[in-house]
Amino acid sequence: YVVNLCDIAPVESVRPLIDLPDSDPVFSPEIMELCRWLADYYCCSWGEALHSAIPAGISVRTRMMYRLCMDRVTSGRFTDRQRAVVAELNRRGPLSEKQLAKSVGPVALSNTLKALVGRGILEAEPVAAAPAVNALTETWVKIVERAVLSSGDLEVLQRRAPKQAAVYLDLLHGGVEQRAALACAKHETSATVLRQLASKGLVTLIEKDVYRTPDEVGAAGSSRKHALNPEQRAAYEAIVAELEANRFQTFLLQGITGSGKTEVYLQAIERALSLGKAAIILVPEISLTPQTVGRFKARYQTDVAVLHSGLGPGERYDEWRRAQRGEVRIVVGARSAVFAPLPNLGILVVDEEHDNSYKQNESPRYHARDVAIMRAKMNNAVCLLGSATPSVESYHNSQTGKSVRLELKRRAAAAELPRVEIIDMRVETRDIGVNVMLSRRLEEEIAARIKSGDQVLLLLNRRGFSPYVLCPSCGWVAECTDCNVSLTYHAQGSFLCCHYCGYRRESPQVCDACGFKPLLHLGTGTQKIEDYLLRSFPEARVERMDADTTSSKGAHAHILGRLAAGEIDILIGTQMIAKGHDYPGVTLVGVVNADTGLSFPDFRASETTFQLLTQVAGRAGRGDRPGLVLIQSYRPNHYAVQAAAKHDFAAFYEREMVTRESALYPPLRRMACIMVEGEDPEETYRTAIRIGKTARAKIEELGFAGIELLGPAPATLRRLKRKYRWSVGLLSKSTKRLNQLTRAVRDAFDASPDKGKCAVKVDLDPYGMM
Repeated sequence: YVVNLCDIAPVESVRPLIDLPDSDPVFSPEIMELCRWLADYYCCSWGEALHSAIPAGISVRTRMMYRLCMDRVTSGRFTDRQRAVVAELNRRGPLSEKQLAKSVGPVALSNTLKALVGRGILEAEPVAAAPAVNALTETWVKIVERAVLSSGDLEVLQRRAPKQAAVYLDLLHGGVEQRAALACAKHETSATVLRQLASKGLVTLIEKDVYRTPDEVGAAGSSRKHALNPEQRAAYEAIVAELEANRFQTFLLQGITGSGKTEVYLQAIERALSLGKAAIILVPEISLTPQTVGRFKARYQTDVAVLHSGLGPGERYDEWRRAQRGEVRIVVGARSAVFAPLPNLGILVVDEEHDNSYKQNESPRYHARDVAIMRAKMNNAVCLLGSATPSVESYHNSQTGKSVRLELKRRAAAAELPRVEIIDMRVETRDIGVNVMLSRRLEEEIAARIKSGDQVLLLLNRRGFSPYVLCPSCGWVAECTDCNVSLTYHAQGSFLCCHYCGYRRESPQVCDACGFKPLLHLGTGTQKIEDYLLRSFPEARVERMDADTTSSKGAHAHILGRLAAGEIDILIGTQMIAKGHDYPGVTLVGVVNADTGLSFPDFRASETTFQLLTQVAGRAGRGDRPGLVLIQSYRPNHYAVQAAAKHDFAAFYEREMVTRESALYPPLRRMACIMVEGEDPEETYRTAIRIGKTARAKIEELGFAGIELLGPAPATLRRLKRKYRWSVGLLSKSTKRLNQLTRAVRDAFDASPDKGKCAVKVDLDPYGMM
């Protein structure tokens, strides 16, 4: 990306410009400044940060093509590797490095090509590839008013070319211009007739941009503006005061589920629009987008742009262009929508701000919530973080004065919070004598809800049928060939799948190790629960919502639309059913296994469990009928489970901070993770050790005595996608020092001989170190 121009190049070798593909700047100065900050803070390149701020597919990519110089081939000696490259180019002509790698192998190929180019044996030429997506245009036909035919000339045209005359008269009397395709269809003619009229100077053909509009299924909303209760009114007035003063401020809007946070968003954004400002609303799940878009379109009767990964490349590009051109003033979307190029930004809303899907797992590893806060600061705008279960970091910031906390402690409508019961599955298992999926109490309540016509949500945060396939004879477990994880059995299609790398194989009938059969399918996933429900409640309409059923475009909205229409009696799903949905027909929520996340080797495991349980509990009883939540747990006395059952964030936070303070984990200190990955286990281990030594040396060299180093240690997922993984953790109270140290370690690695043997990935404020 060209970010500036200078008269004198600061480097010796300058690449020639191939083309200038953009007639207008792609980035505004504001987005460039935001991406500069992002690159500095998250320790990535400015180019990576800029790349994340535009829709996929519009970048012009260049690749090097290597051409053989035949007159130089006879000179000098060649290694076997160099000889293989020369032979392949001689046989096939110019090739890219990727094409050569398929034939001669990727190992040390870059060094081989560099050596051959240095000797003049090869020429390297950059070639630009066209963008994957472009603006879509359609032809319009427009009458030339200064060339209107006289009545005599019109009679001649009608005799000699009646179809041309028909199109011409239609334009003359029916409107100055219309779509060429429509004009041809109306008069059963072809584009040739239009071109003939154009050649006579009677019409002109114009190319106009056409926007590919996303089809947000089920995006109905209400236009009714609700009166704010006293708590909502106080929150609204505090937000609007900063909006009207053009002052930056971060607010944490903490409201119990159903307390009317969305109404506060709507009315605050309405005020921002009246002040001539624009708004961005971030939601954590694609499934929430249609509902949110519907609410805003209905309320404001205005167009809303949508940005998320579920759109087609063309749709995403067009929505981005509408925002850039100022044709819309509201953008709704997932994580990447924080970069929407809206001019005159006044307010950014981060709904369900606690959700870890706002954290990007690839470089640049930014957190959309923190980017939203920084963008608001750069624009003297308001950043509004909303959640019933705020992240520990955001709540801590509100206690230390970095943000202002606004609280909504009661539901906006007359509905009460649902009653929550914890079912001790240890007792259930002991009484029945086998492991059970659904407790007797939960089954009874499901049957009662089906009989009364109410709807049921069941949460199990594990997809597939069974997480393990085990041989009872020798103990063999089906594992992924590329990752050190067990394969999950999927009954539909009868295959095993790795949920990390996507590896698949047919489900074995006998043990791979000893040939024993039958094998055991252990554990429970959403498919197994769905199968059980279909057999136990044949009269019920059962649907499943997880990554397997929502992989196609529009699947999220389709399933939730059917739920809203009352066409689903029981919806079983993973965490995506717990977030922000408002369906009055749901009166029962069941959590099949509340302990799934508690065993994760992550200091945020209890926080994540509390948030998930509280959020899914909030889906019950949002209408005029009371709600009931049944939480099945083998650890019913765990503080996260107990606090969720009581909807008591304060009690959870107080207990959780005791744990965090004992180890000085975030938010008391900031954290960075340096992950080392490589295909050779020994080389990866040695590189990790060297990274650890470099970090210790840099801590002493820079005088950063307060920084604590963790590891190196094997990552929880020691092998992922054929790569072995080690991690080095860093903890510090100073964000600036942590950032400086991390950059110094990475730069030292980039300058070392180890670069190329392993990959080093830097993650500031990591979410999990799996």
